[in-house]
Amino acid sequence: MSIMTTQSTFFNNSLVKYIGASIFLCSFVTFNASAAQLTITDNLVIRDIDEKSVEQGFLSKSQVFQLSQGRHVLVLKYKDVFEDVEFGEERLVKSDYFVVKFSIENQQKLLLSTSHINDLAAAERFIKSPELNLSDEGKQEVVLNLETLSDYELAKQVTKVVTTLSAPAVISQSNDKITNETKKDQAFSAQVINNVDTVPMLKYWWQKASENEKESFLNFINKKKEQK
Repeated sequence: MSIMTTQSTFFNNSLVKYIGASIFLCSFVTFNASAAQLTITDNLVIRDIDEKSVEQGFLSKSQVFQLSQGRHVLVLKYKDVFEDVEFGEERLVKSDYFVVKFSIENQQKLLLSTSHINDLAAAERFIKSPELNLSDEGKQEVVLNLETLSDYELAKQVTKVVTTLSAPAVISQSNDKITNETKKDQAFSAQVINNVDTVPMLKYWWQKASENEKESFLNFINKKKEQK
């Protein structure tokens, strides 16, 4: 009887360990399936990932990041050293920060790199008009979008202002009087409008407008001129 009990206990313990190991393995596989490993070449310096700063310590050269599936926004710049043959010295070439946008779907590994830059002239051309390549583990190209940091920041500012001004104000009335909170909201909205530089806003929406919308706006401007 004791032999059977021992065998039963051994079997139960083995079963528990097997189930536990299976659960751990499944969770590990699930975790890796939902994340992708992004590697960035050494000539690109990362500053932000999805609005979060990336620490770049003096001795830190880590260029590998784990990213979840979905949309991502990177802020980075190009930086490298080349020999200036004309002056016989090395020159540091670096671009302004710019923005890279892309989406991760089912990729497991991604490589973000520049085109092949083998001399000073190519590096100087790159900083004027950056071009990046994003490829997955099968060396298939992944679609990405580049834009200047100033355009990206402008778009964020416009979105913030539009969201603030279009948010429905909750008007609470007591004895036909508007509450202090509503007055504060109205004052804040007025302050936002007064402090917004309208020229960048107009430029932004002009770039976003369709040809029909631009034509309609120009007709509006012409009518305003005729009324003066």
